[in-house]
Amino acid sequence: MARPRRQSTGFTLVELLVVIAIIGVLVALLLPAIQAAREAARRSQCINNLRQLSIAMLNYESSNGGFPHVAKFWNTAEMQAAYGAGNYTGAWYDDHGWYIPVLPYLEQGSVVAAVNPEKSFSHADNLAGRTAFIESFACPSDIGLQQNEWAIPTWARVRTNYVANGGNTVYGGHFLGSCPGVYPACVEFGGAPFIPRKVGKLGFITDGTANTLMMSEVLVLPSTEGWGGPYSDAQTALGGQVFTGFHTPNSALPDALARQSEWLNNVRDGFLEQGMPLPSPAQSPPRSALVPPESKDDPTLIKQQYIAARSKHPGGVNATRCDGSGGFYTDGIDPYVWNALSSSAGGEVADLSSR
Repeated sequence: MARPRRQSTGFTLVELLVVIAIIGVLVALLLPAIQAAREAARRSQCINNLRQLSIAMLNYESSNGGFPHVAKFWNTAEMQAAYGAGNYTGAWYDDHGWYIPVLPYLEQGSVVAAVNPEKSFSHADNLAGRTAFIESFACPSDIGLQQNEWAIPTWARVRTNYVANGGNTVYGGHFLGSCPGVYPACVEFGGAPFIPRKVGKLGFITDGTANTLMMSEVLVLPSTEGWGGPYSDAQTALGGQVFTGFHTPNSALPDALARQSEWLNNVRDGFLEQGMPLPSPAQSPPRSALVPPESKDDPTLIKQQYIAARSKHPGGVNATRCDGSGGFYTDGIDPYVWNALSSSAGGEVADLSSR
């Protein structure tokens, strides 16, 4: 008697291929959702970092009567006179900005202790403070904190993501022209919460703290052995410690950066890798009585730079306001509204509802 044929319980090759194809389709459908969820978590962490930094700024303001200065000095002669021989390296723009003053309010006492405020920030004795990585200064959607001129003790520092509001004009904080002018909507300088030499008082923010930006994001340039320029250099007074409202977030228009012949070749690929337009050279200001002499006579053009808020978040940037609140501002924001939000005493608040 013939034995009955044992029926196979396995899968045929066709069935396996069908299952694999279905799994592939499901993964393809789910992957964007997973990536979106991950980016939402990163964006949430990023705005939390900004809020913590903004709270520290407000605590500094409460203790010192204003926000920390964007530049300790505004010309080299006064820097040298203040420090005395042997206690300074470089020029005023290589010196302290808001970065070190706010660190005590972020529980970064060890970094603060590594910096001698009686010497310029670029002094070799301050190397340990300049090269300390503070992870809360990095947005998780970007490439992380990066080294800048790491092999040079007097210049080595860290590139970071978060910058202060330098107003609705250039870094020098001066009038560029009437509205409408060279800017698409408005360039009349309406004040800034962060200013050079002295603290920026909350009482001077007449537009209202809830209507004035405090801090936002920029992208970080990849590490460079030589100087990589002022962009994302938020530790010093080079101009990279602020954003301005000259252009809207993630603008396709280039930022204006100074002294390009000294550094652009070192970091040109970094701009392209980060998806940013190559910067334009900073330009001399108009010879107007409304432009401060120190800005007209700035041979380095540091004070003529302007840097837009930029991020890796799809569609916009995180930013906080001077009352400590924060939010997400889209790339498509009305230029006038962004210009108004980045000024502190422009008197535009009453007009915002109609824009």
